[in-house]
Amino acid sequence: LSCGSQIHVVPTPLRRDDINSPWCYTYSVSPIIIDDDVRSSTLPPRTNFLATQVWPSSRLAATVLEQHLDPSWKVCEFGCGPALPSLTAAMKGAEVIATDLDECALEMVEAAAREQGYMDDQRFQTRQFDLTSRENILPDADLYIMSDVFESSNVASSAAFHVQSILNKNSYSQKSKRRVWVFAQSDRAQRETFLDAMRETYDESLEWSSLVQTPDMDSELWLCDLDETAVEYN
Repeated sequence: LSCGSQIHVVPTPLRRDDINSPWCYTYSVSPIIIDDDVRSSTLPPRTNFLATQVWPSSRLAATVLEQHLDPSWKVCEFGCGPALPSLTAAMKGAEVIATDLDECALEMVEAAAREQGYMDDQRFQTRQFDLTSRENILPDADLYIMSDVFESSNVASSAAFHVQSILNKNSYSQKSKRRVWVFAQSDRAQRETFLDAMRETYDESLEWSSLVQTPDMDSELWLCDLDETAVEYN
């Protein structure tokens, strides 16, 4: 990868025992051994380590997409990191836009998409997108997904702003319904910042759903409460 000569990436599948499983690249913190020379694998400056790993919520999001995604939907993932959900959606046949602020993460995503043949017909795109900027123009899609992007209160409140902007389009657009699926672990404190913001602007009775891996296909907004101990790593 051109984002750093010392970065070492490894293929990370959704299911380790399935050769047909969707997969992505992740950054490996293990030392690299080249000609008996042990070298450290270091991230380039300004690269966010969090954006180079697959977290439990991303695994759940990818599993949900594999089981329930309508392949005719265009999918946009915010804060994609290695983009296992986006790559899973592409494997299902969907058109995909994977977005993140981190350039190195997007380069890993492009490499994985290219190796799996998703870049050939231009139905898979990456785009740099800052969730904390409220001036950004939202990509057009049928389904928007986020998984554990709430690393700060600023990100959480800005994510709520963008989600509300997406849902507002449903009230005046003749296009098919836009949906937003949000996945977050129960122990993520800043997810309540997101929830409070959405209650103020969207629905004061909104709650995280305990219906794990069962999205409401008719609803425009689904918030998935994730217990990371229940996520499978097989």
